[in-house]
Amino acid sequence: MWWNPTIVFFGKGTITKLVEQLSAMGARSVLLLYGGKAVFKNGAYAQLSQALTKAGIAFPEIGGVKSNPRIDKVREAIARVKASPVDAIVPLGGGSVFDSAKAVAAGACYNGDVWDFFEGKAQVQKALPIFGVLTASASSSEVNGIAVVSNPEKEAKVSMNSPLIYPKVSVIDPSLQTSLPERQTVNGGIDIIAHLLERLLDGDEGTEMMDEQGYTLVRSMIRLIPELIEDPKNYEARAEYAWAGAMAHSGFFSCGRAARGDFSSHKLGHTLSLLYDVPHGASLAVMMPAWARHLCEENPVPFARLAENVFDNFDDVSDEEKALSAIESLEDFFREVGAPTTLRELDIPEGDIQKLADNAAKACPFGVLKALNAEDVLEIYKLAY
Repeated sequence: MWWNPTIVFFGKGTITKLVEQLSAMGARSVLLLYGGKAVFKNGAYAQLSQALTKAGIAFPEIGGVKSNPRIDKVREAIARVKASPVDAIVPLGGGSVFDSAKAVAAGACYNGDVWDFFEGKAQVQKALPIFGVLTASASSSEVNGIAVVSNPEKEAKVSMNSPLIYPKVSVIDPSLQTSLPERQTVNGGIDIIAHLLERLLDGDEGTEMMDEQGYTLVRSMIRLIPELIEDPKNYEARAEYAWAGAMAHSGFFSCGRAARGDFSSHKLGHTLSLLYDVPHGASLAVMMPAWARHLCEENPVPFARLAENVFDNFDDVSDEEKALSAIESLEDFFREVGAPTTLRELDIPEGDIQKLADNAAKACPFGVLKALNAEDVLEIYKLAY
């Protein structure tokens, strides 16, 4: 089943549409949640604050959401909302801000600690509505019901998932993303590619039509990221990138699959973000090729299909050889756009590999193409070095 209730307003100048929706629901006060200076630099804060003021909607603010969002900021925002109730949560930023907003929306309606949702001790029964403005495409958080948050005290970076935390309305204005630093464009683009590959490489044999669409988006991202490095203000390229970002992890590409994707690379990458604050996209650029190398000999077919459909390798060679060529081509692309592909490039000491493996292995077994155990996890981190 695929179900997505989020209303999306896409294009230039669509922030006013979001405020119109808030007014239509009778909102008089909203919590405005954002990260750092970027929302002031790109003009998003000015546009949104002016529109809210004109509509007579109050907007108490909390800034400082980190790129790897943390539970302490979520708890701070929940306490603020419980002390001074609001009608909605308005994230202004990228996926980390949207993820935090979802946790706040659920936690504000819950009597216990919001981390209960992440540990599976409680299920969301009620949540405040979310009306968001996206300023950095990557995670599809603007159109899904997933929130990923770190808890350093418990050495955990995990997700919560509920249909009640889908944003009601999301604005995707590609013009707000033209001032993004090159590194953020690259990392976001790699995250988009990884969301697609987590499905394309899960070994499911009954999803040819969906896979064809996924291959198309991967090829598009391989074209778009270099275009945006060359010309960050290319609106058409930004718009295609932003729409690919919204589609990749919206749930659409899970349609027809026995599982909803593999996501081993994400779990392995989350440990890097948790323990070393590695940007999410950079963690995927390192871990996805290492994961693929560990699995491709035993499971070459998905990688061979990637070689044929994305990297145009139709040579008359074995699936095993095609699989290796796909992994090498993917890794080469990551290098070409300036992403790290080894743990060494992230300045992680070789002596910390066991520490990484121990943290990630807490979730074992995980994975669809192969259920990884602790030994697999350790070997993959070794391959990533």
